[in-house]
Amino acid sequence: MEYALELNDVTKKFNGRSALENVSFSVPSDSIYGIIGRNGSGKTTLIRLILGFLRPCRGSIQIMGRQYGASCTKIGYLPEFPDYHLLFTGREYLTYLAGLCGMAGSSAAAKVSELLEATGMTGAAERRMAHYSKGMLQKIGIAQALISSSELVILDEPFSGLDPFAQKELCDIIAGLRAFNKTVLICSHILAHLEKICGSVALIHGGHIIRQGQTSSLLRKRNNYIFDIEIADTKTLDSICREYGLGAAQGGVFVMSEKTPGDKEKVLKRLIESNARINAFYEVRESLDDYFNAAVAGEAH
Repeated sequence: MEYALELNDVTKKFNGRSALENVSFSVPSDSIYGIIGRNGSGKTTLIRLILGFLRPCRGSIQIMGRQYGASCTKIGYLPEFPDYHLLFTGREYLTYLAGLCGMAGSSAAAKVSELLEATGMTGAAERRMAHYSKGMLQKIGIAQALISSSELVILDEPFSGLDPFAQKELCDIIAGLRAFNKTVLICSHILAHLEKICGSVALIHGGHIIRQGQTSSLLRKRNNYIFDIEIADTKTLDSICREYGLGAAQGGVFVMSEKTPGDKEKVLKRLIESNARINAFYEVRESLDDYFNAAVAGEAH
């Protein structure tokens, strides 16, 4: 597997106190990776290290296979509190940035038009940015993070201050960046969005990575399953519940904790043979918010 970003035992101290301690994680290329943590957990220091604004006291950082400090042109960045030239129109602002990146003429115009379309800002491209909503400014912010053809894009709290509709729009835009072969590292306190778009996450607490892995694996409540049954023979269903410990929830929904591997398949077979109508069968997942809170409290497993 190729990695866009690799951190190995990264430690950063300020005045002898550790802000980050032995932080290691890898972000696969063409993926969306979430960093989750409370305020003061070390997220900002981590981002500044990756961007090259700070240097680690110990450990190594590689971006696109290149050592720390040699890859700044490979990174696009949307800060939590961006500062724009609001007298520009959206198109003028992106064209200006394209010039700073060495583009000019038709190539710059084509790049700007592509990014305006990708972020849903074509219709507002000729309006001055002083008249943009917060959501529109965030869309332009994502466009500017992509203007240099960056391979790694870092988004710091992109949903902050947005209404629910704007959050949904931005979430869809970020998810769509994979179509542009971009690797996205995103920090956000709105975990419901990260749960939807991030293939993997790392939880940072007190300067340490306390959990990391694929989102789908972390959120599984292993061996717990849901059966949504609309029609079933009462006698058969009662027998299954006693034998396999199914607990009735509501509206035909039953919860099962599998004690022996293969029990869920036996239950499904019995139900099918009794001509039951099964609307859904799936493994129980917890929310990323619940998982994070439990992990920080030392209760996740």
